[in-house]
Amino acid sequence: MELEECREQIDVIDKKLTQLLEQRMAIVARVAEYKELHHMDVYDPKREIAVLDKIAIRIKNEKLIPHIKQIYTCIMNESKKYERKRMER
Repeated sequence: MELEECREQIDVIDKKLTQLLEQRMAIVARVAEYKELHHMDVYDPKREIAVLDKIAIRIKNEKLIPHIKQIYTCIMNESKKYERKRMER
């Protein structure tokens, strides 16, 4: 496989990921509203551990587990930032 072909495939995946991340963040906004209404903290360590554990179970290539878990940690960190921003309004 040529480099350009790999990059084109990555572009297709990135487009899908971007759409899914946008959908995820829309739901995060709803979570922020719920947490604000119910006076809940943004950070829920038990939930984060559960999410990372679920992710790890789904990964077929064990060598990728730490890398994908790190990506999800970044996603969750940005989600928490967005939640806080939404709750500050």
